[in-house]
Amino acid sequence: MSEEPNLSLNFYSFGVTLRRREGDKITEHPIDPAQAAVALAAKVTFNTGLLTGTTLYIHMEGVSKTVVEYRKPQMTGIFLDDNDVALRVPLPGLLMIRQTNGDKAPSYGVYAVKRRPKTLDVSLFHAPLPNVFNSAAVCWGTVQRVSDMALAGASLAEDWQQLLGSSFGNHAVSGKSHSHKDDIRQKLIDLEAKGAKRYPTSDLIPARKTLAQVIGGRS
Repeated sequence: MSEEPNLSLNFYSFGVTLRRREGDKITEHPIDPAQAAVALAAKVTFNTGLLTGTTLYIHMEGVSKTVVEYRKPQMTGIFLDDNDVALRVPLPGLLMIRQTNGDKAPSYGVYAVKRRPKTLDVSLFHAPLPNVFNSAAVCWGTVQRVSDMALAGASLAEDWQQLLGSSFGNHAVSGKSHSHKDDIRQKLIDLEAKGAKRYPTSDLIPARKTLAQVIGGRS
């Protein structure tokens, strides 16, 4: 190619410069490499659509990233405040949605589902857990957040561990169960006392949202 570029980035041992050509005039000035990376990344969009593994969905737009992960129904140890021994209870299928935007703190949403999603139009339900608001946002309290390495990746294994391995208090306990409307903790205690092996999905309260609506209608 014989054409000279109108705009170029030049990397030197002492830093990065931006060179601009306007006709016969050339100007060059130093820039912050991080700013250049953000500006370039802002033009890149990546969308997986619905996936078949544990990771259900990834959407990236510039430095913003949304990851949705599915946790299948399983027996889980749940610690309640002032109890040294974990309850052993069955939890339904759960979805965790983590959204990150550059260096800002990540935001989360946690929902229950009656079955593994096959489409983004799957109906969502309130997660039968304390410390998860009816908006699906998580009250982390003093729980240590996940590492920067985990945030840079697409696995939510560390996020699940931090959430379910923490001690649950008395925040956001109502509106999670048809049978125990006032306090989901009593539902969990009841399930353990009965030796339940599966969470009764008929007890879940609809969130009146679909996954597509929560992630912004992307497909």
